[in-house]
Amino acid sequence: MNKPSEIFKNLSAYDHFLVYLFILSLLKITNVIIVDGQAAGFHFIKLGLVLFVVSSLLFLAFKFGLDRRKKYQHAVISTFIILLILSHADLNPVRGVLLMLLLYISKFLIKCKKQNIFNPVVFAIGFTTIFALFIPALGIPPLDWSGIDIRFSILGTAFPLSLIFITLSLIFNVGRIRKHPLAISFIASSLLLGLIINSYDGNYLSFIVSTAFIGSAIIVEPKTSPAKTKEQIIYGISMALLIMGLPLLNVPNAPIIVLLLGNAFYFLYKNIKQGKSNLVGNGKKDTPYPQS
Repeated sequence: MNKPSEIFKNLSAYDHFLVYLFILSLLKITNVIIVDGQAAGFHFIKLGLVLFVVSSLLFLAFKFGLDRRKKYQHAVISTFIILLILSHADLNPVRGVLLMLLLYISKFLIKCKKQNIFNPVVFAIGFTTIFALFIPALGIPPLDWSGIDIRFSILGTAFPLSLIFITLSLIFNVGRIRKHPLAISFIASSLLLGLIINSYDGNYLSFIVSTAFIGSAIIVEPKTSPAKTKEQIIYGISMALLIMGLPLLNVPNAPIIVLLLGNAFYFLYKNIKQGKSNLVGNGKKDTPYPQS
């Protein structure tokens, strides 16, 4: 076996995911420079560096204060996702610090029986959105998928380059964490529903990019989504239906709010099901859930 293949094989799913997010971040920087100019691009880079510094300081404070087993790699992944899906043009330092604080509150404190209840990114953006409804000055975190939708002309057609890397992540990374049924059921259902109810604002290709990114990077978070195939399919279709339907009620940041509710309901379902299994008394030892 040659050395590159050996290195690739030894990388964990988190390593692959981190590389994937880094590539998408480079594409977003390129997109900002092309669309908004060089000054805006450098400003976005500085914003990203500040976000990582704040994130790193908060991670260290929580890690050494609460749980030294937590890995910095997971913090970097969460920070990259926030940087990718929030608008770079709408700055609010207070909201930014609150987002990162909520991210680590979810990672370190929002647990039951040592199980994480929420995807930390979903929790941070979701609860900041909820707080903003009661504190208008805070401002709702603006989701923005355009930064990863950078287009290059291929055979006369403007093609989103990010879709290549998203597809590779779906094939390899999502496969390694055994979440293909969840990702595929969510993406397929969302695209079909979007086509039926025309929810993509006339740009179906951009809708494909944003949906595929959610399916490859957010909904498949290992510790807050189903493990069994049937449960993954039901969960993926249910999330797609709700994400398509909730905007009809003018709910802000509907995809994140739906995933927040999905995390909570799945956690309750999982523990109720586990409780019933324990009552049956089949003699099997309970399997502990992994910690994030």
